[in-house]
Amino acid sequence: MKNRILGGIVPIVLGALIAVGPQTFAHVCEVHEGKMPMACHYTAQAALGIGIVIAVLGLIALFVDGRIRAGINIAVALLGALVIAVPTVLIGVCKGAMMHCHMVTLPTLIVLGVLTIVFAAIDVALDARHAK
Repeated sequence: MKNRILGGIVPIVLGALIAVGPQTFAHVCEVHEGKMPMACHYTAQAALGIGIVIAVLGLIALFVDGRIRAGINIAVALLGALVIAVPTVLIGVCKGAMMHCHMVTLPTLIVLGVLTIVFAAIDVALDARHAK
């Protein structure tokens, strides 16, 4: 029962933080009308989608057995790696080192991505151990 709660609640919380972080507390640069959005805007949009998927997978993990939950957590770990890759390699953030998105959003998404990978790996190990 604890594995089910841990395997579900943690991804829901981390997915929600990944989704709303760049929109709220780790906000990105504003989009001004008539101007092209900066890279951090697209990073925030990608993080929103990835975070929602992680949260939905966490919700599904609350209602399935251990083997399926292990597979879901493998997918969550891969999505955590994607959360790290979006602001660092795939899309990026603004080039200015003093920009808020560079100082706050980038490290926030990296930390949340690493936490997602770590907790998902722990959940996979626990589910695999109990499935035997």
